[in-house]
Amino acid sequence: MKSFGRMFYDSFKSLKDLRTLTTAGILIALAFAIRSFSIEVTPDLRIGFTFLATCTIGMLYGPVVCGMSTFVLDFLGYIVQNKSPRAYSPQLAMVVIISGIIYGCLLYKCDFNNKKLQSYIRIAIARGSVILFCNIGLNSYFLYTLYVNKTFGITNLTKEGMSGFLTYCTPRIAKNLIQLPVDLILLMLFLPAVKFAYEKVRTQFGHKATNT
Repeated sequence: MKSFGRMFYDSFKSLKDLRTLTTAGILIALAFAIRSFSIEVTPDLRIGFTFLATCTIGMLYGPVVCGMSTFVLDFLGYIVQNKSPRAYSPQLAMVVIISGIIYGCLLYKCDFNNKKLQSYIRIAIARGSVILFCNIGLNSYFLYTLYVNKTFGITNLTKEGMSGFLTYCTPRIAKNLIQLPVDLILLMLFLPAVKFAYEKVRTQFGHKATNT
């Protein structure tokens, strides 16, 4: 428990570092650019790869920075790219923040040099958790209750309501589960390369700083 709390403290503390804010800002901009190339299957279902940038933020800076970054990205995406008349949803924003916290908790300080297998397992658990809990679970529930059937809810379950909810969820479940292996392959190739480049640049700049 102490190490878990320490992880949040270290992540929050890193917000005081200008390099953290700069790098996170660059990654948010990258994620925003990637978001613009997402494929919209339906108004509520999109195929995209912004998770590459948000997972990188989680790996480098932990749950606090990643949770804040995913919220900023989501809000900017709504302001700039949203084409529907729907109002911004606090419920869906909460899911986005939770996904960032999950990435930060599970990917923070992954070590691809000494603990490579463990780090790959953490990647699989992180992406799988977000897919199952956030994308398929919470997102499906909130989208359905907010925009499809407002009478549906945990305290008001009916056979017809459950049937409609499961019908609505089916394409979301299929899309996410089919895309999951591709996501994992991309993350397992992308994150180690980014971590190597980041540590190399940090070492070089740190060395220069000590010699000035």
